[in-house]
Amino acid sequence: MLYVYIWLTVVFFINLLSKKTIEIKNLFLSFSSLIVVCFFVECYLILSGYNKTYLEKVKGYYYSYYSVLDNAYYHCWEPPNKPHWIIKPEYSYWRPTNSLGFPDEEWVYYKKPKEKRILLLGDSFTEGDGAPYDSNYAYLLKHKLYSVDRNWYIMNAGVCGSDPFDNYINLKDRLLIYNPDIVVQSLGSQDLTVEIITRGGFERFQKNGTLKFNKAPWWEPIYALSYLSRIFFKVGGYNELLQKDQLENVTMKIINNQVLELFKRYSFMCKQNGIQLIVFLRPDRNELEQKKYQYDFSTILNQLKTDTTIHVIDLMPDYLNIIKSKNTPISEYFWQNDGHHNSKGYEIMAQNVFENIMPLIKDTVVSDIIN
Repeated sequence: MLYVYIWLTVVFFINLLSKKTIEIKNLFLSFSSLIVVCFFVECYLILSGYNKTYLEKVKGYYYSYYSVLDNAYYHCWEPPNKPHWIIKPEYSYWRPTNSLGFPDEEWVYYKKPKEKRILLLGDSFTEGDGAPYDSNYAYLLKHKLYSVDRNWYIMNAGVCGSDPFDNYINLKDRLLIYNPDIVVQSLGSQDLTVEIITRGGFERFQKNGTLKFNKAPWWEPIYALSYLSRIFFKVGGYNELLQKDQLENVTMKIINNQVLELFKRYSFMCKQNGIQLIVFLRPDRNELEQKKYQYDFSTILNQLKTDTTIHVIDLMPDYLNIIKSKNTPISEYFWQNDGHHNSKGYEIMAQNVFENIMPLIKDTVVSDIIN
């Protein structure tokens, strides 16, 4: 319809001309031919799915990364206490939803004697998008910890589409009352190159209890309406986030400062509440294939290393070692189109997190439990 409207607009203005010369008629015929060609090319691109965004693939329509879905201040599932489904073209999985809107059973306030609580924070990989409820990373990690001692209490507060800023706000305002001893926060390239770059940092949380994301470029409607235009934007170095593929130094500096401010607050809050904070870097499929993170975390990691209250773990080496030992392709642990882990991938994720956090918590937690 875009091309029909363009053609009709030109016809309207031509009809306004008092003189329709041969040159104008020939120009109109050439323009009409171009419109017809563009129309059929556009149809082909739409039907073939070429240059479809990730959200178009999973939602079936264009949705802006810069749009606030429900304007809710706290990122969680709505309505609470009602099970939800994660539905994608490749799979569909059921999840429980507790009274706070997190994908887990209801948590109890009362802390048993010698009980130690671990709160898992993160995005769709923490929730377990791509696998049944009993095959997600949190569920598998819980049973690995149970093999050490049954006094562990695991709470999964990972929610699809959330990022570390959402996790921090939820922890600060809603989750401290559950008295976690350990908080495990996931961090991935997409948290920075997708969520933070489109949503911003703490400035997104408005005083009136709503959210305000960063503004999209003015030309987003063109990109949204025309698959043909996306070819030209792609040639110009723009991705589906309407950002340059290679982030400019000034953009990376802004992101780095936002993330460092986040973990400064994170560290202070956890220290005040006697919580041990563990942050792990999680690689995506393409990052494992390239053996390199999409985002350069060096500035952030160098700064975090100076804070002794934060333990940072890079899971990529362990992922690569386990996959190599199994002599299987990396693609076997991810859904082909969606990109999330399948059950095999979450088993590796849970194993890696378990093996990496045990040396950090066994002296302060396991010994305490045994005593």
